[in-house]
Amino acid sequence: MQDRTQQALDQLLVLAAQTGDPAAAAALARRWSRRLTLHAMRHVRDPDAAREIAQETWLAILAGLPRLADPARFRAWAYAILRNKTADSIRRRRRRPESLPEIAVGPPEDDGSAEVRAALARLDADDRELIILRHVEGLSLAELAIVFDRKSKTIKSRLHSARGRLRAELEPKGASHDITDRCTRR
Repeated sequence: MQDRTQQALDQLLVLAAQTGDPAAAAALARRWSRRLTLHAMRHVRDPDAAREIAQETWLAILAGLPRLADPARFRAWAYAILRNKTADSIRRRRRRPESLPEIAVGPPEDDGSAEVRAALARLDADDRELIILRHVEGLSLAELAIVFDRKSKTIKSRLHSARGRLRAELEPKGASHDITDRCTRR
């Protein structure tokens, strides 16, 4: 999860970038590019495509940054843009004759168990993304509401259901995994 100091730094960088400070925009990009690229990798599992999606996301972020009214919403806003750019990329790739790579559920350096990754892979894309954004990226319910363009109560309910489906995927195998325990406590 992102701590308050990091959130405050992001907000200051957003404010400075909104005033036209190129160094602030570059610092913001340095802080977020890797995270956004890794999140794109969870969907496309192709490093080149993930980098392209992240680059498209940054172009959209930089273009829209002057219109971002609340710098505290930057993180959720950035993930929402990434989510849309990823969906656009997947749609474009589906129109091509080549097949799509399978969707990954975590960055290559994830140290989670193979069973949890496999169970996450069996969930539908929205459930998987909701769990990852909440429990890996640390977004709050309010931020998830922005990313998914839904009310916080709806997100809370969907997250609860997604955790239940993840638990059901794990339980038949007799697995007792830390992620399901952590998910039920939040």
